[in-house]
Amino acid sequence: MRIETFGVMFAVVCLGAANCMGQAPAVIPAQNAAQPNAAAKSSATKQKPTSASANRGLSIETVKVPSELAQTFAFPLKCDADGSLFFRTSPDGFDAIHKLSPKGERLAVFQPNSPDVKVDHAEYFSIGPDGDIYQIIIAHEIKRYVFEYKGDGTVKSEIKLQPGFAFFPSRLAVFPSGDLLVAGLEYDKDRTAAMWPFTGIFSSDGTLRKELTLEDDERIRDMAASGDPKVTSPQNPSFNHAVTQGSAEVGQDGNVYLLRRLSPAIVYVISAGGGVVRRFTVDPGQEDFMPVIMHIAGSRMAVLFRQEQTRKEIIKVVDLEGHEIATYDEPVKDGRQALGMAFICYASNPERFTFLTTMEDDKLGLVIAQPQ
Repeated sequence: MRIETFGVMFAVVCLGAANCMGQAPAVIPAQNAAQPNAAAKSSATKQKPTSASANRGLSIETVKVPSELAQTFAFPLKCDADGSLFFRTSPDGFDAIHKLSPKGERLAVFQPNSPDVKVDHAEYFSIGPDGDIYQIIIAHEIKRYVFEYKGDGTVKSEIKLQPGFAFFPSRLAVFPSGDLLVAGLEYDKDRTAAMWPFTGIFSSDGTLRKELTLEDDERIRDMAASGDPKVTSPQNPSFNHAVTQGSAEVGQDGNVYLLRRLSPAIVYVISAGGGVVRRFTVDPGQEDFMPVIMHIAGSRMAVLFRQEQTRKEIIKVVDLEGHEIATYDEPVKDGRQALGMAFICYASNPERFTFLTTMEDDKLGLVIAQPQ
């Protein structure tokens, strides 16, 4: 049920080792070099992943980035087709997106400074087809915006999202046309009740073109309404982590790949016209492994899964129809898990996975993992 008035909602920014509404805690940043994005076949039929083969190992190399100090960061972590790295920080409450070259040099800092909009929080961001950065903005006036940034880090445009009802955007992707796919949560008539999953396509001026009803929306909402700890928490019982902690990326086919944080992870492939091209799942093989972040490279998708009690991680690689290609175990170095959650970039040719880390001297570092 929709309501037209909006109550204030506090948006937690995930930094350091703190938990954010159940999201895997953010880590300390580092760098990476690789190439993301995807090209996929179009198919209207659902595909089921093939059975898993034996897990493979990864060798790792750690590279120091002497030009950059490590600092706490917030999700998401992304890289572009040129291998530039993007991560979000919020020291002392001042939000910014940092862009680094593949070698670690700082190229730009994007800050949500606007004379017209009082910004409370700057959230999830995506890289547009022209390389511009787009970011969800939670404004003090209880309006929701997407800021588009110029290459020098300044604000290029302020897009006020206008769905016609109260909602909380959490995930964003930009179609080649400039239209926006925004996923988030819509308030129930009872504001203390579990919120409803919302997915919409907005024009570049913020007008809602089409609202999508996805196959698992009702089930995901029912899970939150019943207090299922896989998707909600006592601290924020109306929120749904399956929606707010998913991932969204655009493939080279122009479709958006929207991942719901469940185990198995659910992926919807959504066209610019608002059609669901296909739905598939990525199964870690164990229910207690939850997806942390997803990246696309060429015709492949890599999903990092984590078991929070043991902190063990695996990387599942599938094609863009959900067929399993490989499963990689996280390497152990000096008795410790070697990768962490800071998965910033995936490349498929040759295949490698890049993670951020902090070096002993507090400099930024890159952990580059490759199949053995």
